Amino acid sequence: MEAPSEVDDEPSPFDEFEIEEGEIAKEALKAEIADGLTGAAPDRAVVGEILLALEAQNPTRSPATSPLLNGKWKFLYASGASPGLKGLMLLLKGSKQAPKSPSGADLVDVQDTYLTIDAMQPRATAEVKVRVLSFENTLKLSSKLDAESAVRLVETYDAAESEYMSLRLPFQSPVSYKRSVLVSYLDDEMLVVRDAAGRADVLMRVDAPPAAAAAPAAVAEPAPVVPNSEDDSPSDM
Repeated sequence: MEAPSEVDDEPSPFDEFEIEEGEIAKEALKAEIADGLTGAAPDRAVVGEILLALEAQNPTRSPATSPLLNGKWKFLYASGASPGLKGLMLLLKGSKQAPKSPSGADLVDVQDTYLTIDAMQPRATAEVKVRVLSFENTLKLSSKLDAESAVRLVETYDAAESEYMSLRLPFQSPVSYKRSVLVSYLDDEMLVVRDAAGRADVLMRVDAPPAAAAAPAAVAEPAPVVPNSEDDSPSDM
């Protein structure tokens, strides 16, 4: 009888191709949106095409429940889909209508926007630093996140707060807001979220990935069995 073949145990060349294709798409996306939210707007058609290729290679099977979601993320491309960002954009809506200073500089300067996701509720906190002339303030919007499926999250806005005077404004009816978002791509450095209309946000991790998700837990080897010398010795009869 022939010995069983070991070909099935060898990695398939198609697996390496898929990994390479995903990395190429991710690097292309990074290059396209490198300037972030404060830079020049990228070509949405190009970004959309790259995202389709990237999402097809999503390495995380259940991204909405994965511990990889936890951490601090920076928005590089946004359409308002990510948890907390849509509400934060509404809070900053009036900044574009603010008058300019006599020198021509903007009175209101909106800097980088970050999203922090924790294990405890309210899980998501979107924050942005706003400078009005020489005065700086950080606005935050906290949201509750609940996984409805392996890829879908329900976001419920919890409160908006400002570092200035420690002002906190809870979202209460009829101001309360709730919606579903899809986590379409997640790995240890990039997160892509889409809203119900399919609009995507792209975020890059700015901290280390959670230890539990970055590496599998080590499996303890069973201790060797040491024979009992008393049991093995011959008994006196």
